[in-house]
Amino acid sequence: MKQFFDTSVLISAFVEDERCHEECANAVAACDNGLVYAHALAECFSILTSGRLSVQLPPLDAAKLIDANIFSRMKIINLTAKEHMNVLSGCHRLGVRGGGIYDCLHIAAARKAKADELLTLNIRHFLTFAPDLASKISSP
Repeated sequence: MKQFFDTSVLISAFVEDERCHEECANAVAACDNGLVYAHALAECFSILTSGRLSVQLPPLDAAKLIDANIFSRMKIINLTAKEHMNVLSGCHRLGVRGGGIYDCLHIAAARKAKADELLTLNIRHFLTFAPDLASKISSP
């Protein structure tokens, strides 16, 4: 089964104080056909090094964590410039503003990869932006 991981699940998997840590860590550890939108690498790095969490990793440690748990183990899904513009152009229909664009881009990458399951801790957002994928959207 192709599992698509949203950044929220990845961060929770890496940081013990985050909600659903154990469930997310188990999901990441158990995946053998994981998918991640390329931008999630930068999102994870930003969050892990910014100090927003209970931990603030040095940049090299964050990069090593991302490499070992995402880059080396999961398929990275890229969107073309045209695919990005298609998502941006479609946001008005969904009422997407601000940071919601990132969830929409994750959804577009999951669609492109034909993911069987989209794992997120932002279920409400994902269901709002992709109601047709309701049967595939879940939390670990």
